[in-house]
Amino acid sequence: MENKLNDLTGAEWLYWTNTIYETNFPPDETHSYRKIHGAMKPPELMADIVRFFTKKGEVVLDPFAGVGGTLLGSMMVGRKAVGIELNPAWVERYHFILNHYHISGGKWVVQSGESRNHETIPLMIRGDCLEVMKGFDDQSFAAIITDPPYGCHHAVRGFRKETNFNMFNDYDSRDFGNSENYDVFFERIRMFGQEAFRLLQKGRYLVLLIGDRYHNGEYFPLSYHVAYQLRQTGFKWKGIRIWWNKATQRPLRPYAVKSCFIPNITHQNILIMRKESSKPK
Repeated sequence: MENKLNDLTGAEWLYWTNTIYETNFPPDETHSYRKIHGAMKPPELMADIVRFFTKKGEVVLDPFAGVGGTLLGSMMVGRKAVGIELNPAWVERYHFILNHYHISGGKWVVQSGESRNHETIPLMIRGDCLEVMKGFDDQSFAAIITDPPYGCHHAVRGFRKETNFNMFNDYDSRDFGNSENYDVFFERIRMFGQEAFRLLQKGRYLVLLIGDRYHNGEYFPLSYHVAYQLRQTGFKWKGIRIWWNKATQRPLRPYAVKSCFIPNITHQNILIMRKESSKPK
């Protein structure tokens, strides 16, 4: 049977359908430079996701590119990619990595004079994704794979107020993470979903990494709220994978021990949305 989505074997495909997704990716050579972003993802993880949802040579879009994890991962598996990022510091760091590292043996390593072996360098566009996406033609991308801000009202001082990663830009109001409230954040997600639906080829996937929140004393399943908003734009919610990276697990913090249950949110959700119709809602 022809594989219309990727280049994997049947066994590799079956493994990827497990909703529990445990990895053990240790910090790579580029980690110390990428960690300025509070929620950057291992390029190996993003390569694994890109590899499942595309074939070699196809083009991936990451509208919330950060320091370029999806772009670096795409290069590792022979895919073309385009990223959009609002924060100039993160764009600069992505270009720094490209200038000082290259792929060798399936990993990012320090440059030592070798050529890039004709690697296709993904384009990183600095700007507001809601504006930049309008400039692309319909059905330009085989996959949209991204890691947007995890809501708004982040605790600036880390874990003192809530158990979530902090992903926001403290100087630009266009950043989704700087939304004044959740109504505004979800409206921006819907606007993003409308453009993503237009840009994605029919039958292909929008994949988002979303962390849940613990906010105002209550567990807030942000990933499910985001999926609901995207369904309003025409996407079908096809599944979820619960991702946990053993190698970078933070120590558990004693939130309200012997008082009440407060979770250490150590996992993130990978939402898998599909464009099954050519017409948005």
